[in-house]
Amino acid sequence: MRKQPNKTDKPVVRSLDKALKVIELLAQMEKETDLGKLANQAGLPKSTLVRLLRTLQVHNFVQQDPNTRRYRLGWRLIHLGKAAERQFSLALIVQPFLEQLARETGETASVAILDRNHAVYINQVLSRSIIRGVPPVGSKLELHCTAVGKVLLSTFSEKQLDQLIGEHGLRRLTEKTIVNATHLRKELAIIRERGYAIDNEEAEAGGRCIAAPIKYGNDNVRAAISITGPTNRISPDRIEEYTEIVCRVACQVSHTLGSKAAENA
Repeated sequence: MRKQPNKTDKPVVRSLDKALKVIELLAQMEKETDLGKLANQAGLPKSTLVRLLRTLQVHNFVQQDPNTRRYRLGWRLIHLGKAAERQFSLALIVQPFLEQLARETGETASVAILDRNHAVYINQVLSRSIIRGVPPVGSKLELHCTAVGKVLLSTFSEKQLDQLIGEHGLRRLTEKTIVNATHLRKELAIIRERGYAIDNEEAEAGGRCIAAPIKYGNDNVRAAISITGPTNRISPDRIEEYTEIVCRVACQVSHTLGSKAAENA
């Protein structure tokens, strides 16, 4: 029998854990509920629950009817749900294209989206080769030194780029990491012009990645699709070949997204 994970295996923030439990309880209720009933079901003192509810109200995760004083879920969760739906929808749509990309190149194929100041893998098809060290789905990647990150970063305005560099800097991960703001701007200009990005051992020594944008609507970059592998396989003499494949598949994904948007219009 498979052992169920123990909730105490990983440290948790207790107040956050309680707040999430409250949201889950409200989601299970068909109608608004009062403080006493919610406290009873959550197993929390009313004083603690009031503080949690006030915090959740500030962020619009919970709403309170001014007349009945009863609680219900807030509108902010609708926004988050729609955002999650879009991301999971993209992950499912791109799956066959990732399989195609991995099959044609023999390397790990991934798709990443922008999450604030990082790129995050939301789907991936692993290479069949034994040597395939790639961050897994859910991993947060630096924008300035990964191929998917640089594709997403190329959509930033000058003001957004200045803010990112000012707040987070350009952390060096290898000897080839771009840590100079002027150099990075030149790199991003080249990426916009040619339509793809290359991570040439900038995030990890011995690794190379090629990425292209997935566009949606009026050329808005929604995500980046990539292949990742060791430099001895994604070698300089094969970069042009692999780049053409990545860009072609990225265009196919973009076209599919555009077609689905038209169907739903």
